[in-house]
Amino acid sequence: MASPVINKFFENIQGDSPIIQSIRYWGQKIYEDREIWKMQAHLIVAALFPIYIGSHASLRRPPSAEMPKKSEDGDEEEDEIKIEPTMEGFSPSDAIMFPMMAGCTLAVLYFIIKWLKDPRILNLILTWYFSILGVFGVGKLAADALNVATTFIFPSVWSSHRKTYHINQELRKQLTDNAIEARNLKTLMAASDKPSPLAGPLSAISLPRSINSFLWNLRALATTNWILRGYIHNILNLTTHIRLNDAIGLVLGFVTIIFYNTIGKVWWLTNLIGFGFCYGTLQLMSPTTFWTGSLILIGLFFYDITMVFYTPLMVTVATSLDVPIKLVFPGPKKGGMLGLGDVVLPGIMMALALRFDLYLHYLRQQRLEAPVSFKPQEKKLMKVKYQDATGLWGERFWTSNSTKITEADGARFQKTYFYASVMGYIIGMLTTLTVLNIFRHAQPALLYLVPGVLIALWSTALFRGELSLMWGYTEDGSLEEDWEEMKAKREREEKEEKEGKKAGDEKGKEKNKEHAHHVVLFSISEPKRRKAARMAVEADEINFGELAKPDGVFAFKGAEKVKDGKPVVNQVGDDTDEFSVSEEE
Repeated sequence: MASPVINKFFENIQGDSPIIQSIRYWGQKIYEDREIWKMQAHLIVAALFPIYIGSHASLRRPPSAEMPKKSEDGDEEEDEIKIEPTMEGFSPSDAIMFPMMAGCTLAVLYFIIKWLKDPRILNLILTWYFSILGVFGVGKLAADALNVATTFIFPSVWSSHRKTYHINQELRKQLTDNAIEARNLKTLMAASDKPSPLAGPLSAISLPRSINSFLWNLRALATTNWILRGYIHNILNLTTHIRLNDAIGLVLGFVTIIFYNTIGKVWWLTNLIGFGFCYGTLQLMSPTTFWTGSLILIGLFFYDITMVFYTPLMVTVATSLDVPIKLVFPGPKKGGMLGLGDVVLPGIMMALALRFDLYLHYLRQQRLEAPVSFKPQEKKLMKVKYQDATGLWGERFWTSNSTKITEADGARFQKTYFYASVMGYIIGMLTTLTVLNIFRHAQPALLYLVPGVLIALWSTALFRGELSLMWGYTEDGSLEEDWEEMKAKREREEKEEKEGKKAGDEKGKEKNKEHAHHVVLFSISEPKRRKAARMAVEADEINFGELAKPDGVFAFKGAEKVKDGKPVVNQVGDDTDEFSVSEEE
């Protein structure tokens, strides 16, 4: 019911004009249905949230950027591992398999619900199954959120109106570009008047030395990529990077699932788990090409129409199961609901569009150059070195007024296709809600989302004259310069695996010898590059060429450093805390 004030307002709008009457009618109706409009606005924002953050988290080096150079001395230290994001690519045959598998799964669930008559047992089984997956989904989402928060509190670089400061963890200094270019240790150590690791106005606050020391230690704890090694005999042999935020995120994932299963399945916990699923899936799945993704979405477009309008399967299963595979929204009557498929399936195409934007960003910077070692008439295509584009939200904020190039610029690129797909998704969602309000019947969201996203993407490419580039873009690795070499290496590794061998026999034997007497081994060690830098500072050995690296590491094993004006080499051991159980024990 409208309030007396609103009623009086509309009573004052009198007249015979159809326009005035129409304004009066729709204005009063919008006010009376304001709770529904709030719920639907909440639905659109909640659907876009995991798509936006998941798409940005899925960014990786495009084939148009320079390939990372291999180690010159061939030393592949385990704690110098480079973890490349792995994504499951789809093929055109999935356009047929996806709808078939989804239809079979839906039919099985429908008949189980009808057979049981009471879906409580099925809900219990599926809830625990998705709860286990939800621990890792929410854990990953929470860990990355903490990493982003860390970049705002302890950025690696920030700018004032006049200077750009690089925060160096080992020196515990904020270094300006002029100080680094001086290449003099005394100038370097006396260069900064900012003893704390805080950025912006906070850096000007004078704090006691003990508090500054605490802040530097806290920054090191939050930003260091530690090396986790895990070994369980005949079960596990793992080496990976880990940060404090990863451990905290995993704990938060467990806490979320415990609350979800104990205090009740409240809507915000259900949505949090759904966000975790969507966020992780967008980083793991790729359509590989735009035309493959388009085929898959078109196949699911017809599947969704069939299951909603011509069978009772979709509506029955969606309303009977109370598991975290949907986003729910409180509101009038029964509120609103959106399946995770309506977020993930268009989302993987939108994430592909963002990676295509990054590909074009580096493609436009490629140049034909004639190096000195080449003949004058010969030219080589020179690619730009890749700068990390993920997780730099804090650095982007603190360097927004910088006139110099910083590591945060890797995340600044034109996102034409991504924003076009976002607009298409919003238009599709608005159309879905409009039709839903008119006909008062459940609507297959993909009926409107698929055309919205696909038309937005392909029409943008057509108008920009980049249709052939979009059609030829692929993430199967064939755009890499050394694709043939990579393909041969992969085939060789698969062959060796079938024969019961491992690539790099010598290294494998050494690993087997290392764990010959272990049943269980877990260890966490400091990265050797960081330890080398710390020891170099203690010994006054500085590699000035590495000073402005984003991670603050500027000295490492085997690198040339400067001490008393002469090059020296620093040899560094490993610093490992480990827990192990041997066979004898």
